[in-house]
Amino acid sequence: MKDSFNKRHILSIGFLVPLISTLALIIILILNTQKTVEESVTIENEEFEVTTKIRFLSPWGGNDPYADTLSFVLQKFQEENAGINIVNESLFGDDFLIKLQTDFASGNPPDVFGLFPGSVRDILIQRHQIADLTDVLKKDVKWYQSFYPNMWRYVTFNGRIYGVPLETIVECLFVNKDIFERYNLKVPQTFDELINVSKILKSKGIIPIAFNAQPEGTYIYQNIIVSIGTKHDVENPLKSGEFSSPYIKALDYLKILYKAGAFPDNYYSLTSKQRNDLFLTKKAAMIVQGSWFIPKCDPKTVDIYFFPQISNTEKKHLIYGLGGGTFYISSQAWQDERKRSWAIKLLKFLTSEKIARIFVERTGLISNIKIINPPNVKNPLRSKVEGFIKEADVLVAPPDHFVDRMIWEEVITKNIPYYLQGTISSKLFWERAIKAWEENMEKLGE
Repeated sequence: MKDSFNKRHILSIGFLVPLISTLALIIILILNTQKTVEESVTIENEEFEVTTKIRFLSPWGGNDPYADTLSFVLQKFQEENAGINIVNESLFGDDFLIKLQTDFASGNPPDVFGLFPGSVRDILIQRHQIADLTDVLKKDVKWYQSFYPNMWRYVTFNGRIYGVPLETIVECLFVNKDIFERYNLKVPQTFDELINVSKILKSKGIIPIAFNAQPEGTYIYQNIIVSIGTKHDVENPLKSGEFSSPYIKALDYLKILYKAGAFPDNYYSLTSKQRNDLFLTKKAAMIVQGSWFIPKCDPKTVDIYFFPQISNTEKKHLIYGLGGGTFYISSQAWQDERKRSWAIKLLKFLTSEKIARIFVERTGLISNIKIINPPNVKNPLRSKVEGFIKEADVLVAPPDHFVDRMIWEEVITKNIPYYLQGTISSKLFWERAIKAWEENMEKLGE
């Protein structure tokens, strides 16, 4: 009987083993089939939901007054358009230009970028690193006609359009009017008055003018150039191997201000942010800045004026041109059909009436886009700027748009402290600038 039980037990086991093996195999096949189906669905979904990455770079980053609004509108673009990822790499101040040039030099340029006019932009165009937008603009007549036409010439190179200008800018004198009221001072309208006011403020322990030896600090120098020169001389700085007269004479006027104690004692080591903060924290009475600086200022205690005129013509000169809100597409992005399509769409979005209105109402930006219904501008300084544009007798683009950028930053700006302190003469100063410019043009094959 025991043997009979063992036989039945063995037979049962013999029957169950293959049954269990078969069931296990079936389960494995089912699981593998499900996994294959899931992987297939995932791959198909990934192909269907491809996300294009667009790298965006501009000077509207960090502490820039437009930075928050830029982030807002770029996020809005992504929300309204599935399948696009905008990587905003914008930087504030002088760091922006360094990154832009480094990225292009390393073969990793941004896809879309903002850049003010000048030699950096011109060199990139000459090297065929910026896309030609002429045909795209001319095909979309509504888009082309949405811009004010007088600014097209600043983005045109050899008859072709390379950029779309959202922002126009002016530069002027910002004044902490509460400081002037405290000491019963009149805002200077002439250079002599500026010297006298600076001496009084200095005697009161107030820094007269927030100034530093950085490219942004040269706004005061540029305003002096425009004040004493003709439009032609400013826009054509190099003639027969020499700098035009306004550039040379303006440096002498800057030295007069320095000797009057108009600048901070440590001006040569200040960053652009520290310079701005001197004015914003009421340690400095005046600063020469651009219209983009308005959002930082409280109109209750700050006012703006034409820069004190130096020439005897009594004509009001105003620096007026395009700013960093002029947008371009790199040629590398243009060659990628998908990126090109998204980049064009992004440019149209950034320069639409809707987005221009957002920038105007949030920041006071001066729009180069036609806005049909007047925006709700709360800051009275913004309205005053528009009055300056209408009131000015002479409108001139910033001088640093016409001088080779490397020369402006590495030679002119960096040598200003040495000239002010008497370490180098005016003759040596300009000899260095001309030599560097000629060497740079030779290097670029111009």
